[in-house]
Amino acid sequence: MTTYFLRGSVIWLNYYVDGVRKQKSTKLKHTSQNMKIVKDKIIPALDIKIATGEIYKKKPQTFEYYGNIFLRQKKSIKSYSSKLAKWERVIEFFKNRNIDTITRLDIKEYLNSLNIKSASKATYRSGLNGIFELAVDDGVMNFNPALNIRLSKDAKEAVKYYKKDEVKNIIEASSGFFKVYLQIAFNTGMRTGEILGLQLGDFEDGYINIKRSRTKGIVGSGKTWNAQRKVPYPSFIYDEVKKIQTNNIFIFGDIDDAGKLDYHWRQCALDAKVEKLRLYCTRHTYATLMLNSKLVSINELAGLLGHSSAKTTLDKYASVLGAEFIDLGKDFSLFGDNTVTVDKTKGDKALKIGL
Repeated sequence: MTTYFLRGSVIWLNYYVDGVRKQKSTKLKHTSQNMKIVKDKIIPALDIKIATGEIYKKKPQTFEYYGNIFLRQKKSIKSYSSKLAKWERVIEFFKNRNIDTITRLDIKEYLNSLNIKSASKATYRSGLNGIFELAVDDGVMNFNPALNIRLSKDAKEAVKYYKKDEVKNIIEASSGFFKVYLQIAFNTGMRTGEILGLQLGDFEDGYINIKRSRTKGIVGSGKTWNAQRKVPYPSFIYDEVKKIQTNNIFIFGDIDDAGKLDYHWRQCALDAKVEKLRLYCTRHTYATLMLNSKLVSINELAGLLGHSSAKTTLDKYASVLGAEFIDLGKDFSLFGDNTVTVDKTKGDKALKIGL
């Protein structure tokens, strides 16, 4: 129960919160009128706040306040530049709302309103989850409303890629530094950021030593834990690379982001008279043609692409592994005469394409 006492000529309050004694000035002078206000209004109101637990609560801040803290904490992660724009859109949407007024339903409706694939929505969801978690840590919310929100699964789409004659037309329609970029991309399957992060010293003994990635001027170690790897390349590429070398430490100089290649890619597709797929489809083309040509197994391709596991590669490119690429021999019988076996050399061949 709250009591009062005098300190000099000012009325002070004495009360307990969770067993801890608190003292607070009312800033009212000791007069009969002020004493009545303290007894009839201030003390009863304070007792109610103590009883309901409201006295414990910190004043909630806006969603933007915690969003800015979230961005500062995430600035050092290697995927920051690629996720920043999406996180900023989340913060802009809920910007001035007190964070404790945003419900789980609000979050679900926002995510559902995004006309993008669920795989892309995951970045928005991770931002929401991280921002609300900060509010929980700050004591203004009892639980995280963005926790464990499920996203619907995207329907799998067939991998889009260019055929060999289309690649030839694209290369012939290109010129200058962009031609060199495409030659590397189509022949190695490297990611855009990995190519833009290349330096002349990365070409060693028939292999490109992939050490870094460069996106929007930010140099990182790569997308996955095993992104740093070696990939073989045709010898003529090194001669082409030397032709475009400048004093810049990077082969492609100031071209430090995929967005700076958009104009060249659009014009090239137009001149080559091919469908303009995403520039990233150079990677899909490499992977698909390598599998279709039976040059590598799924495991080997996973290593060349820098995937975290062969499962990632198989999930992505299973659609291009048609039955015509599998040869078990004409006498193969799964449930027939058990004396019939798969020819070992053909069995090895089947294994080589990832079976």
